[in-house]
Amino acid sequence: MQYQMNKTAAEILANVDLFAEDQREHLLEALAIARKERPILPVQAEGGYHLVTRYDDVREVCEHPEVFSSVHPGLRIEPIRVIPLDVDPPDHRRYRQFLNPYFSRPFLLRYEDRMRAIAREAVDRFIDSSKVEVVRDYAVPFTAGSLAQIVFATDDMDLIGRAVTAVTRVATEMAPETFEAVAHLAMEAMAAVENSTAEREDVLAALVGTRVDGRPFAIEERLAIVTTLLLGGLDTTRGVIANIAYHLATRPEVEQVLRTPGWSGGPLDEFLRFETTVSFMARTVMRDTELDGVPLKAGDRVAVHFFSANRDGHRFERPDDLVLDRGSNPHVAFGHGIHRCLGAHFARIQLELAFDELLARATNFRLEEGVDIPRLAGEPLGCPARLPLGFDRR
Repeated sequence: MQYQMNKTAAEILANVDLFAEDQREHLLEALAIARKERPILPVQAEGGYHLVTRYDDVREVCEHPEVFSSVHPGLRIEPIRVIPLDVDPPDHRRYRQFLNPYFSRPFLLRYEDRMRAIAREAVDRFIDSSKVEVVRDYAVPFTAGSLAQIVFATDDMDLIGRAVTAVTRVATEMAPETFEAVAHLAMEAMAAVENSTAEREDVLAALVGTRVDGRPFAIEERLAIVTTLLLGGLDTTRGVIANIAYHLATRPEVEQVLRTPGWSGGPLDEFLRFETTVSFMARTVMRDTELDGVPLKAGDRVAVHFFSANRDGHRFERPDDLVLDRGSNPHVAFGHGIHRCLGAHFARIQLELAFDELLARATNFRLEEGVDIPRLAGEPLGCPARLPLGFDRR
């Protein structure tokens, strides 16, 4: 068997590849060096781009969509449209104006009881064993179930169950056919809304019935929006649950923090800053410009590295420490500018409820002895792929 040696920070800087597993171990160290010595770093991988590593530069890119387009937000080809992530002004504003009311905190809290029930059902399945594989047994069923309820907003439990299965397969397999399955379910759910005579107030009904500039959404737009909502909210929140659970099992002070009312204010923001689940996104330069003194030409690609920005010592004291009583915390874990995460309120609510329900029935979490904690493939700074924990029942 051949083993691949991890590259040093110096080797990484000479040939950065954000998707390379052999660069994962020392990537943070390499990014820290880049922030000091070459903050706009030229990269040859993925067809070539400039990696933006400093906090102020990341914000600068995100604040100017007229210069840095989001039409292709991935470094690699996206298998589907991801509206509104891949839309620039002025069209972007129309989509966000339509979607924002359905992802406000007051609107989402209408679903609190349903989300708590999903969490409790997941806990029921493992509580008697005093063991849990957090990602598979809790984070995935809770986030997938919550998303299916919010997006489809139906009492058709067969549809909800199939949606949970389909979205879970995307999260665990990432194969083209899994995306197709989600698309088919989205089409089925929208057809059910169109054929229904019941009055509904939810995102799916609005998507089917709303007219923008005098026209209904095209079927391609509807499909792209629903699929984006389902997929965009799954990996991110699941990842944060896994990361927080890891600290819960390895830092004695974290359990009390999570049991303190209001923890979803400051401490949650620090968890998000410290381990930013969406590490980076891409932009395309629309006209000749410069960034931090580096000339960029129209057509150039840049990658804004949110994780690196959140570890910038010029903006955050003790940037490489998890400081749960940190004060001001203007992190960019949810992005920045017009493309700041639509689901930020939804993510916060899910995280509050997930740990509220988990800690109501379990305590004294610890890592299973002798178990390796692999990171998710393709996510250089992502969450654990699996996290086996032991605990005591309350």
